[in-house]
Amino acid sequence: MPCIVIRARKTNTQADISGLTRELSEKTRISIERINIIVDYFDISEAFIGSNKDHLIITLWISETNDQSFIRFLAQSIAASAEKYFGKEANSTAVICNLIKEGYMLLNNQFR
Repeated sequence: MPCIVIRARKTNTQADISGLTRELSEKTRISIERINIIVDYFDISEAFIGSNKDHLIITLWISETNDQSFIRFLAQSIAASAEKYFGKEANSTAVICNLIKEGYMLLNNQFR
């Protein structure tokens, strides 16, 4: 059950998050009901971007019980799909993977 937060510069348009989620589900074969995507739009006046480029920054939370190859595949898939849906240059997105240790996630009142 990956949780994905996409940080993007606020513009006059918004990405089709439902379409992005469907595409990610198809690419990764993760059931759409298990994917959580939150978009955090920020105003450029409230941020400092050292490179002064308009790139996406994505944080991915996922269980450490997943294979490293799958985690890398998921990171690459969300980067490519998000770039497409947000109209960004290919291979310009940073994805930070935060691994959740087994037993450290409370879900439906059970630690997993």
